[in-house]
Amino acid sequence: MRRRAVLTAALVGPLALAGCSKGSEAADPSAALAKAKTTLEAAKAVTVDLKADKPIPSGHNGVSAAKGVGLIDATNPKFKGTVSAVVSGAPVTTDIIAIGSDTWMKLFTPTFSKVDLKPLGAPNPTGFFVPGTGLSSLVDQVGSPAGGAEKRFGKEVLASYTGTVSGAVVKRLLNLGSDSATFQAEFGIVPASGELRTAKLTGPFYDTGDSSYSVTLTDYGKTVDITAP
Repeated sequence: MRRRAVLTAALVGPLALAGCSKGSEAADPSAALAKAKTTLEAAKAVTVDLKADKPIPSGHNGVSAAKGVGLIDATNPKFKGTVSAVVSGAPVTTDIIAIGSDTWMKLFTPTFSKVDLKPLGAPNPTGFFVPGTGLSSLVDQVGSPAGGAEKRFGKEVLASYTGTVSGAVVKRLLNLGSDSATFQAEFGIVPASGELRTAKLTGPFYDTGDSSYSVTLTDYGKTVDITAP
């Protein structure tokens, strides 16, 4: 019996070590986040659902929600969907088409009209879909990345990761916060495919205390036709 136990340990031991090694590699936060970046940029298209956890503070402009399809491209990113925001103290929800630096909205009109977002203090949603500086930059520039417990998201089980994201990255994407601020980040990634499914940022978006924005990314590679109206 003793010889059999020793033999079993000799056979099982290397397999157990190999399994642990593979698991550690798969769970490496930096590697998982890097894969999520390349997977997102290679998708060429993704559906985005962005939500704020609190109303926009009084006296501030800001986006509270956005949902639509983005086409990922370095020179001509596109977006088509709906955006909810507070503009000059008024809450609005409008359809939007954005191609490169140009945007069109149904802002208090039944048809699309070209709109300059800069005076409104609103970010161009196409900025989300530029490789290197868009949504993929959230997982590309994470400070102190760490792994966490798995989390269920609908029918999927996601590997979770945490870290920090600089205010400069957040401000470039949402035109909110300060370059000098630091935001806490939580990510949910599909282990097999490397798809970034969820991201949540928490920090001083406004001068009224911390709040959070969450984004869900689905339908990787599912493109739609986006043309100027």
